[in-house]
Amino acid sequence: MMNSGPFTAEARHQNKSARTRARLMDAAVQVFARDGFEAASVNEIARMAEVANGTFYVHFKDKDAIAVEVAARIATDITDQIDRAMADIDDGLERFGFATRQFIEFASHQPQWGWVIIRAASFLPQMHRQMETHMCADLERGRRQGQITADIDAFLVDTIMSMVFAALAARLRGDAGPEAGSRVTELVLNMLNIPPQRAHAIAWQTIALKELHLPTRPRQERVSPPAEPVRLGPIQI
Repeated sequence: MMNSGPFTAEARHQNKSARTRARLMDAAVQVFARDGFEAASVNEIARMAEVANGTFYVHFKDKDAIAVEVAARIATDITDQIDRAMADIDDGLERFGFATRQFIEFASHQPQWGWVIIRAASFLPQMHRQMETHMCADLERGRRQGQITADIDAFLVDTIMSMVFAALAARLRGDAGPEAGSRVTELVLNMLNIPPQRAHAIAWQTIALKELHLPTRPRQERVSPPAEPVRLGPIQI
């Protein structure tokens, strides 16, 4: 059966209902990471959480409901912590490089969460919308600073996100090592026509990656939008 996960650890001092809900969410992460969203079932999530199927429906309407909540927590926890970690970085390109490398390294050390992020692409686009918004804010900053000449539109964002997720998947499979974040950062900056020497320096500079934690906030807390938000049209990832 499942080991205690981050949601369960967070809820350990809460009431029984909250602890059960947290166990279901940790079980869902394991099942989604292993089986993918389409193949996952309520029965398997309940079994992993060691509760009856009826107990699942006390807390969540269906599989989609728990998937959305888990995905929202992953997205907000990761993006908010990365934003705080680079609060002192003003350069838009350096912010993009730091965030990309931090994200890939964190997700690769939390493989279940990493696979959930990748496998959520087709089924939970709202999870990636928040990640896209944070990334766009940094790229738009770089454009305003005169470093990027391309328009930061939906197609460009979709392409960059696909590259980052591909790098993360390679890291999770063991096909790439700790250099994956630097390699994909340099590729993206080259695609944006950043001078090669500058792109290489940003991608490979020594940075102090932060230790991130999951989860970080009570479920009911509202998440403030990132600074300098960018509004995008629908993107199918």
